[in-house]
Amino acid sequence: MYGSKLTPFPHAHSSIGEICLVALGFAVLALLGTYPLLVEAHRALPNDLGDPVLNAWILAWDADRIRHGLQGLWDAPNFFPSSGTLTYSENLLGIAVFTAPLQWVLGNPVLVYNIAVIFSYVLAGTGMYLLAFSLTGSRVGAIVSAVAFAFLPYRVAHWPHLQILMVGWMPVGLYALHRYFDSGSRLALLGFVAAFLLQSLSNGHFIYFFTIPVAMVAIAELFRSRRTLKRLVPELAVAALLILLALAPVALAYFQTHEQHGLGRSRAQIVSYSADLVSYIEVTPTLLVWGDVLTTGAAERELFPGFVLLVLAVVGLVFGASRSLSAIPWLTPRHHLRPRDLKRFRIRYVVRLYAAIAVVAVVLSLGPEPTVFGRVLMSSGPYDWLLAAVPGLDGLRVPSRIAVVVYLALAVLASIGVAGLTDALAPRAALAVCLVLGGVAFAEGYAPMRMRPFDPATNVDRHNATKWLTQAPPGAVLELPLGAGFQHTLNNAQYQYATLEHRHPVVNGFSGYSSRLMNYLSKGTSPLNDRNHQGQLLQGLRSLGVRYVVVNETLYDNASDAIALLEAIRRNDRQLVTTKQFGLVTVFQLTDWREPIAPDLEALVEVPLSTYRVSTSHQQSRWTRAVDGNKASRWLSGSRQTGREWIEVNFDRSHDVGLLRLGLGETGLSDYPRRLLIETIDEQGEVQQRLYRGGVMPQLLQGILKNQRWVDIDVFLPANTTRKLRIRQTARTRKWYWSIHEFSIWTRSRM
Repeated sequence: MYGSKLTPFPHAHSSIGEICLVALGFAVLALLGTYPLLVEAHRALPNDLGDPVLNAWILAWDADRIRHGLQGLWDAPNFFPSSGTLTYSENLLGIAVFTAPLQWVLGNPVLVYNIAVIFSYVLAGTGMYLLAFSLTGSRVGAIVSAVAFAFLPYRVAHWPHLQILMVGWMPVGLYALHRYFDSGSRLALLGFVAAFLLQSLSNGHFIYFFTIPVAMVAIAELFRSRRTLKRLVPELAVAALLILLALAPVALAYFQTHEQHGLGRSRAQIVSYSADLVSYIEVTPTLLVWGDVLTTGAAERELFPGFVLLVLAVVGLVFGASRSLSAIPWLTPRHHLRPRDLKRFRIRYVVRLYAAIAVVAVVLSLGPEPTVFGRVLMSSGPYDWLLAAVPGLDGLRVPSRIAVVVYLALAVLASIGVAGLTDALAPRAALAVCLVLGGVAFAEGYAPMRMRPFDPATNVDRHNATKWLTQAPPGAVLELPLGAGFQHTLNNAQYQYATLEHRHPVVNGFSGYSSRLMNYLSKGTSPLNDRNHQGQLLQGLRSLGVRYVVVNETLYDNASDAIALLEAIRRNDRQLVTTKQFGLVTVFQLTDWREPIAPDLEALVEVPLSTYRVSTSHQQSRWTRAVDGNKASRWLSGSRQTGREWIEVNFDRSHDVGLLRLGLGETGLSDYPRRLLIETIDEQGEVQQRLYRGGVMPQLLQGILKNQRWVDIDVFLPANTTRKLRIRQTARTRKWYWSIHEFSIWTRSRM
């Protein structure tokens, strides 16, 4: 049983020298466990060139904004012209406050990112050592549990996700919280506040997930500290207020952007990224020890915590349930205990508390519909109940990441298990046990780290194009090719990364969300693939403020596609200022856009359907579907656009028509009219006044920026006197129809 080696209350505390020594040890282990990361840290990234490139870019952007007092932080230079685009993903500010000075000095985002990856191991190990030693008084137990927590098999699956690796502030925060309740130190309480904020600003998921163990520890400690509630409750309230005030600007930025752009996670997405109970024995296949033994888990479901951690946690539970400890009521206030019972009480209290934390976290990690071996246990579980009650929780896509809280609780229990096993051993024997258990835990979480070379300067053509853009006038950039495949995603990550050098905003982007414009341009039905009408797309891009189009020929799946696009753009030389060729990279500089003055919408009134009649060249019987108020129905030409499609509107009296609105649903975005000719005509069909001639791409793109699923093409018209209006589609397409989901006419005349 637990002997005199266990420190009685107050909790054991480590000296500064001891903490530094532990951190140094974990730094060595981190370098070994991530080899060859250190060797290639300045020119390669771990695992892949997706999320690591994104996070390296975010850290560099954060560093730049920190230097400028956080001015413009949320309006990152991706997904132009959307605003608040940093909130499309993690902001990583909790990491950037440490890496920003390195970024300023080193000027190498790749190297800074890799340093942060190594630091995440050091923080996780050192933080868990602090927490475990303070709760058990056993250095052997603390070391083993810290190694198991820092080198979890789970971390290998998340090598690309720095925000998941950076979980070490959790044990640090709980250490400070326990110490506050133990000593009443306000400095410890401030330490908890700082750790909570750093953890929250490193990963938005953990604003919610870390709150679970924090709340459970605080409630249990408050119950045990009933005599001092009058002091503790106000201080904890102040701490909570400080956290809320610090996070409020961040939460507001995310809320505003997500509301503005309609961003969010569906319940189906949340369910798909929830754990199954069996996920806790599934692994990523790259693990050296378990990769070929255990079942491979799906993405975000490789949750196996390691055999050593599980067994030692069970041992800790067994000791916590022993008779000598169970004789003391769990939540007995400290002042009611005799000194000889304090040691036993501490262990039982910690075991029960952290076992409860583990159970709650496991249940919540199963998501809205808890499953075991794919079988749904409940159609609506505890996580679902929280979704309905907790603001912002529906913005988190991956409930399975609460598993980090499970690991934290298991590590605390494991430290108690190790302490119980080694308490009666001689120091050398205890050290041997520590080395063996720690070594096995390290091996369980080991996998050869794959490094992907990433040095944009090695691509000479792209590098020279980027250097030219650095000196070019301000304006947004669109880099091509675009697409929806994995390789195109990686391309967009690199386009986005290039903004760190050329400093122009880009239409492209790679993040947790994408913009409406990027989604539209990346589809197979994108106007980029309509080679005969590239001039209209250039007009639309110019109307948004895009000044440069960069074509990377080597990134196209088919070289012929790149050649066809280049020829199509060059044919529109009136929209080009200059063309720069850098080997197989071409940069087109577009002319400035002279935006026409739009009429005052408030001065326009919609013309009632009952006051005009419509005739069409095609599908007359279907026209009512364009004016039935049902966005799912539509009028369509029934065949590809040939230039002979028309719609005529006969009013019961003359109008000054100011706006023609053609509404398109998501299914019809490729069926926009390629070229419109709008005229007033007399009863004999003779043209009286030409009101509009040209494409509608500027109006279409503006509509997409407002709502991708429903787009209003607003064609504003000059002053006129119209009794009969003819709307002609005069272009030809290879396959696209002309569709209208909702049609309306607006007048300046008084109704």
